[in-house]
Amino acid sequence: MKVSINGLRVDKSLISVNSGLNYGRFDYTNLEVSKYKIILASHEFIALIEDTYNSVRDEIKQDDEAQNETSAFTTINYGSITQLLQNQQALQDITTTYLDLMLFDKLFTQSNNPHYIINSTEQVEMINDNIEISGISYRKQ
Repeated sequence: MKVSINGLRVDKSLISVNSGLNYGRFDYTNLEVSKYKIILASHEFIALIEDTYNSVRDEIKQDDEAQNETSAFTTINYGSITQLLQNQQALQDITTTYLDLMLFDKLFTQSNNPHYIINSTEQVEMINDNIEISGISYRKQ
């Protein structure tokens, strides 16, 4: 795994995540805002999130069937995580809607003194057998 802030590689121990209800909806006034990027090999992504993915997918499938609705999982017919990785739009939608905070919880331990706080997930894409996740972070004051 590689983590960068504004294009510069940083140690993951310097990173924490805003796990509050305001994730993605934060007033950045007076904060130093940065772009972050996390790069995981696809096998790392699968190892970290497959069990969670399967659980979430199964729950959403039951809800979709009970409510006669569709979700982002419908586009891959509630398929496996490897099927998810083969569909760029589904990877983006499912990760940003359901998986990102659970994945970050596995990647980053809650630090008492983090330098950067991840506060949004903007982009998730598969590039050259890597999963690249990017968004907005801010510097802890």
